[in-house]
Amino acid sequence: MERIEINGVWYVKEDTIQKESTILEPTHFEGYSVENDDFIFEATIIFKDDGTPYYGITIECTDKRFPDRNNWKVEHWDNDNWLRGILNNNPDSWKELPEMSSGDIHFLQTFLQYLKDKEWL
Repeated sequence: MERIEINGVWYVKEDTIQKESTILEPTHFEGYSVENDDFIFEATIIFKDDGTPYYGITIECTDKRFPDRNNWKVEHWDNDNWLRGILNNNPDSWKELPEMSSGDIHFLQTFLQYLKDKEWL
C-alpha cells in the first residue's frame, strides 16, 4: 500500500483503497394524491419484483388546517379494513379519524371509492 505522511497525518493513495460494492434493492411503488383546502391524501402501494402488490395501501394524511406549514400534522394509515370501514360509514372506523368536517369526510370517502374502483382497496 502506498501512503504518505504530511504533518503527522497519514494519507493513502486513492487507487489503492478497496471500494465496497453497493447492492441496491430499489422498491417499485405507485401512488395517487388528492388535495382540498384542509387535507392532502396520498395513497401509495408497493410492488414485488413480479409486479404483485405487497399487502395493502398506505395513505399519508396531511392536515393543513394550520396557517403555518411547519405545524401541519401528518398521519400514516395502513389498515385496509379500517379504510374500508370509513368508506362504508362504519362508526367504529370513524372514531379513529382526526376531527374532520362532513365535507372533508366525504372528500376522503370519494378518494377511497376511487382507490376501490382501481382495485387498490
